[in-house]
Amino acid sequence: MNKFLTFFLLVAPAVFQGQNRQLLKCKVISDEYKAVDVTVKNLAAETTVVTDEEGNFSIEAAVGDILEFSSLTFKKYTHSLKPQDFREELFVIRLEPLAIILDEIKVVGMTGNLAIDSKKLAVDKLFNKEFDASVINLNVVPENPLGNMNFMAIFGMLADAVSPSKPKPKYRERGYYPTVHRPPFSVVIQQNYPLSFFTDTVQIPKEKLALFLHFCNQDAKLYLLDPKNEADLIIFLKNKYTLYLNQPENNEN
Repeated sequence: MNKFLTFFLLVAPAVFQGQNRQLLKCKVISDEYKAVDVTVKNLAAETTVVTDEEGNFSIEAAVGDILEFSSLTFKKYTHSLKPQDFREELFVIRLEPLAIILDEIKVVGMTGNLAIDSKKLAVDKLFNKEFDASVINLNVVPENPLGNMNFMAIFGMLADAVSPSKPKPKYRERGYYPTVHRPPFSVVIQQNYPLSFFTDTVQIPKEKLALFLHFCNQDAKLYLLDPKNEADLIIFLKNKYTLYLNQPENNEN
Protein backbone atom coordinates (compact mmCIF):
# COMPACT_ATOMS: atom_id res chain seq x y z
CA MET A 1 0.00 0.00 0.00
CA ASN A 2 2.82 2.39 0.91
CA LYS A 3 4.62 1.63 -2.38
CA PHE A 4 1.47 2.39 -4.34
CA LEU A 5 0.96 5.67 -2.48
CA THR A 6 4.58 6.71 -3.10
CA PHE A 7 4.27 5.90 -6.80
CA PHE A 8 1.01 7.89 -7.02
CA LEU A 9 2.56 10.94 -5.35
CA LEU A 10 5.46 10.87 -7.81
CA VAL A 11 3.40 10.38 -10.95
CA ALA A 12 0.31 12.47 -10.15
CA PRO A 13 1.89 15.95 -10.62
CA ALA A 14 3.13 15.02 -14.09
CA VAL A 15 -0.25 13.57 -15.03
CA PHE A 16 -2.18 16.59 -13.81
CA GLN A 17 0.21 18.99 -15.55
CA GLY A 18 -0.21 17.05 -18.78
CA GLN A 19 -3.95 17.39 -18.51
CA ASN A 20 -3.60 21.16 -18.03
CA ARG A 21 -1.58 21.63 -21.21
CA GLN A 22 -3.21 23.61 -23.99
CA LEU A 23 -2.39 24.48 -27.58
CA LEU A 24 -0.11 27.52 -27.64
CA LYS A 25 0.05 29.42 -30.95
CA CYS A 26 3.44 31.03 -31.44
CA LYS A 27 5.59 32.90 -33.94
CA VAL A 28 9.37 33.18 -34.10
CA ILE A 29 10.76 36.41 -35.56
CA SER A 30 14.20 37.88 -36.22
CA ASP A 31 15.46 41.24 -37.43
CA GLU A 32 17.88 39.59 -39.86
CA TYR A 33 16.40 36.40 -41.35
CA LYS A 34 13.14 34.51 -41.67
CA ALA A 35 12.77 32.03 -38.82
CA VAL A 36 12.28 28.98 -41.06
CA ASP A 37 12.79 25.39 -39.83
CA VAL A 38 13.53 26.39 -36.25
CA THR A 39 13.21 23.36 -33.98
CA VAL A 40 11.05 24.00 -30.91
CA LYS A 41 11.12 21.41 -28.12
CA ASN A 42 8.97 21.31 -25.00
CA LEU A 43 11.50 19.90 -22.54
CA ALA A 44 8.82 19.02 -19.99
CA ALA A 45 6.46 17.19 -22.38
CA GLU A 46 9.30 15.94 -24.64
CA THR A 47 7.44 17.06 -27.76
CA THR A 48 9.06 18.74 -30.75
CA VAL A 49 7.73 20.87 -33.62
CA VAL A 50 9.33 22.90 -36.44
CA THR A 51 8.43 26.43 -37.58
CA ASP A 52 6.94 26.99 -41.05
CA GLU A 53 8.13 29.48 -43.71
CA GLU A 54 6.66 32.40 -41.74
CA GLY A 55 8.06 31.29 -38.38
CA ASN A 56 4.70 30.05 -37.06
CA PHE A 57 4.20 26.95 -34.93
CA SER A 58 1.77 25.45 -32.40
CA ILE A 59 2.66 23.25 -29.45
CA GLU A 60 0.94 21.70 -26.44
CA ALA A 61 2.27 23.42 -23.33
CA ALA A 62 1.47 24.55 -19.81
CA VAL A 63 2.68 27.23 -17.42
CA GLY A 64 6.16 26.33 -16.22
CA ASP A 65 7.08 24.29 -19.30
CA ILE A 66 10.41 25.19 -20.87
CA LEU A 67 10.59 25.68 -24.64
CA GLU A 68 13.97 25.24 -26.31
CA PHE A 69 14.59 26.92 -29.69
CA SER A 70 17.46 25.67 -31.84
CA SER A 71 18.54 26.27 -35.43
CA LEU A 72 21.62 26.43 -37.63
CA THR A 73 20.86 30.12 -38.23
CA PHE A 74 20.05 31.36 -34.72
CA LYS A 75 21.52 31.12 -31.24
CA LYS A 76 19.94 28.47 -29.00
CA TYR A 77 17.34 30.00 -26.69
CA THR A 78 15.17 28.65 -23.86
CA HIS A 79 12.03 30.23 -22.45
CA SER A 80 10.06 29.28 -19.36
CA LEU A 81 6.36 29.80 -20.09
CA LYS A 82 4.49 32.23 -17.86
CA PRO A 83 0.74 32.80 -17.44
CA GLN A 84 0.82 35.98 -19.56
CA ASP A 85 2.25 34.01 -22.48
CA PHE A 86 -1.04 32.13 -22.75
CA ARG A 87 -3.12 35.32 -22.54
CA GLU A 88 -1.57 36.75 -25.69
CA GLU A 89 -3.34 36.17 -28.98
CA LEU A 90 -0.06 35.10 -30.55
CA PHE A 91 2.99 34.34 -28.42
CA VAL A 92 6.04 35.93 -30.12
CA ILE A 93 9.69 34.98 -29.58
CA ARG A 94 12.55 36.98 -31.08
CA LEU A 95 15.74 35.03 -31.84
CA GLU A 96 19.24 36.41 -32.29
CA PRO A 97 21.17 35.38 -35.43
CA LEU A 98 24.13 33.10 -34.92
CA ALA A 99 27.43 34.81 -35.70
CA ILE A 100 29.78 32.44 -37.49
CA ILE A 101 33.39 33.30 -36.68
CA LEU A 102 36.10 31.61 -38.74
CA ASP A 103 39.43 30.76 -37.19
CA GLU A 104 42.44 32.65 -38.50
CA ILE A 105 43.92 31.01 -41.60
CA LYS A 106 47.63 31.29 -42.21
CA VAL A 107 49.09 30.44 -45.62
CA VAL A 108 52.82 29.77 -45.59
CA GLY A 109 55.36 28.76 -48.19
CA MET A 110 53.76 30.81 -50.98
CA THR A 111 55.79 32.80 -53.52
CA GLY A 112 53.00 35.14 -54.62
CA ASN A 113 53.06 33.77 -58.16
CA LEU A 114 49.83 31.87 -58.79
CA ALA A 115 51.34 29.81 -61.61
CA ILE A 116 54.03 28.42 -59.29
CA ASP A 117 51.90 28.11 -56.13
CA SER A 118 49.02 26.37 -57.91
CA LYS A 119 51.38 23.60 -59.07
CA LYS A 120 52.51 23.03 -55.49
CA LEU A 121 48.92 22.81 -54.27
CA ALA A 122 47.70 20.65 -57.19
CA VAL A 123 44.96 23.16 -57.98
CA ASP A 124 44.40 21.59 -61.38
CA LYS A 125 42.62 18.67 -59.68
CA LEU A 126 39.96 21.02 -58.36
CA PHE A 127 39.22 22.37 -61.82
CA ASN A 128 39.35 19.10 -63.80
CA LYS A 129 42.70 20.21 -65.30
CA GLU A 130 41.03 23.11 -67.11
CA PHE A 131 42.68 25.69 -64.86
CA ASP A 132 45.43 27.68 -66.59
CA ALA A 133 47.27 29.70 -63.96
CA SER A 134 49.54 31.27 -66.57
CA VAL A 135 46.59 33.26 -67.95
CA ILE A 136 45.92 34.83 -64.55
CA ASN A 137 49.61 35.66 -64.12
CA LEU A 138 49.99 37.52 -67.42
CA ASN A 139 50.37 40.82 -65.55
CA VAL A 140 52.54 39.49 -62.73
CA VAL A 141 55.89 41.29 -62.64
CA PRO A 142 58.61 38.64 -63.13
CA GLU A 143 61.56 38.38 -60.82
CA ASN A 144 64.45 40.63 -61.79
CA PRO A 145 67.85 41.55 -60.36
CA LEU A 146 66.45 44.81 -59.00
CA GLY A 147 64.13 43.02 -56.62
CA ASN A 148 60.81 43.34 -58.48
CA MET A 149 61.06 47.13 -58.54
CA ASN A 150 57.86 48.76 -59.74
CA PHE A 151 59.06 51.15 -62.44
CA MET A 152 55.53 52.38 -63.18
CA ALA A 153 55.14 53.55 -59.57
CA ILE A 154 58.51 55.31 -59.69
CA PHE A 155 57.59 57.01 -62.96
CA GLY A 156 54.31 58.19 -61.43
CA MET A 157 56.11 59.66 -58.41
CA LEU A 158 58.51 61.58 -60.68
CA ALA A 159 55.59 62.86 -62.77
CA ASP A 160 53.78 64.09 -59.66
CA ALA A 161 56.94 65.86 -58.50
CA VAL A 162 57.19 67.75 -61.81
CA SER A 163 53.47 68.39 -62.24
CA PRO A 164 51.48 67.61 -59.11
CA SER A 165 48.12 66.01 -59.85
CA LYS A 166 44.92 67.23 -58.29
CA PRO A 167 44.02 65.49 -55.02
CA LYS A 168 41.43 62.75 -55.38
CA PRO A 169 38.01 63.72 -54.10
CA LYS A 170 36.88 62.28 -50.79
CA TYR A 171 34.52 59.35 -50.79
CA ARG A 172 31.44 61.52 -50.17
CA GLU A 173 32.24 63.63 -53.25
CA ARG A 174 32.42 60.47 -55.35
CA GLY A 175 29.10 59.22 -54.09
CA TYR A 176 30.43 56.55 -51.71
CA TYR A 177 29.13 56.40 -48.18
CA PRO A 178 30.33 54.28 -45.26
CA THR A 179 28.17 51.37 -44.20
CA VAL A 180 26.44 52.09 -40.90
CA HIS A 181 24.76 49.23 -39.04
CA ARG A 182 21.78 50.51 -37.09
CA PRO A 183 19.39 48.55 -34.90
CA PRO A 184 15.98 48.00 -36.53
CA PHE A 185 13.11 50.45 -36.13
CA SER A 186 11.18 48.05 -33.88
CA VAL A 187 14.03 47.90 -31.36
CA VAL A 188 14.84 51.64 -31.28
CA ILE A 189 11.24 52.77 -30.87
CA GLN A 190 10.69 50.46 -27.89
CA GLN A 191 13.86 51.83 -26.29
CA ASN A 192 12.65 55.44 -26.71
CA TYR A 193 8.96 55.12 -25.80
CA PRO A 194 7.16 53.52 -22.84
CA LEU A 195 4.53 50.82 -23.24
CA SER A 196 1.75 53.33 -22.48
CA PHE A 197 2.65 55.28 -25.62
CA PHE A 198 1.67 52.31 -27.79
CA THR A 199 -1.32 51.05 -25.79
CA ASP A 200 -2.88 54.41 -24.81
CA THR A 201 -1.76 56.96 -27.42
CA VAL A 202 -1.63 54.77 -30.53
CA GLN A 203 -4.13 52.24 -29.11
CA ILE A 204 -2.31 49.05 -30.06
CA PRO A 205 -3.13 46.06 -27.85
CA LYS A 206 -0.17 44.85 -25.83
CA GLU A 207 -0.49 41.29 -27.12
CA LYS A 208 -0.15 42.49 -30.74
CA LEU A 209 2.67 44.98 -30.16
CA ALA A 210 5.77 42.85 -30.84
CA LEU A 211 4.45 41.40 -34.09
CA PHE A 212 3.11 44.78 -35.24
CA LEU A 213 6.41 46.62 -34.69
CA HIS A 214 8.21 43.87 -36.60
CA PHE A 215 5.72 44.53 -39.42
CA CYS A 216 6.66 48.25 -39.31
CA ASN A 217 10.33 47.52 -40.08
CA GLN A 218 9.51 47.19 -43.77
CA ASP A 219 9.09 50.89 -44.57
CA ALA A 220 9.67 52.87 -41.37
CA LYS A 221 11.67 56.08 -41.84
CA LEU A 222 14.46 57.07 -39.48
CA TYR A 223 13.26 60.67 -39.21
CA LEU A 224 10.18 59.40 -37.34
CA LEU A 225 12.39 58.54 -34.36
CA ASP A 226 13.26 62.21 -33.85
CA PRO A 227 11.23 63.50 -30.85
CA LYS A 228 10.34 66.61 -32.92
CA ASN A 229 8.39 64.34 -35.30
CA GLU A 230 6.31 62.51 -32.70
CA ALA A 231 3.06 63.68 -34.33
CA ASP A 232 4.15 62.17 -37.65
CA LEU A 233 5.19 59.00 -35.83
CA ILE A 234 1.74 58.59 -34.28
CA ILE A 235 0.06 59.06 -37.69
CA PHE A 236 2.46 56.55 -39.25
CA LEU A 237 1.82 53.94 -36.56
CA LYS A 238 -1.97 54.31 -36.75
CA ASN A 239 -2.01 54.04 -40.54
CA LYS A 240 0.40 51.11 -40.39
CA TYR A 241 -1.74 49.37 -37.79
CA THR A 242 -4.75 49.62 -40.11
CA LEU A 243 -2.70 47.95 -42.85
CA TYR A 244 -1.50 45.34 -40.37
CA LEU A 245 -5.07 44.40 -39.41
CA ASN A 246 -6.01 44.07 -43.10
CA GLN A 247 -3.42 41.33 -43.58
CA PRO A 248 -5.20 37.97 -44.06
CA GLU A 249 -3.29 36.32 -41.24
CA ASN A 250 -4.21 39.16 -38.84
CA ASN A 251 -7.87 39.56 -39.78
CA GLU A 252 -9.97 38.33 -36.89
CA ASN A 253 -13.23 38.42 -38.83
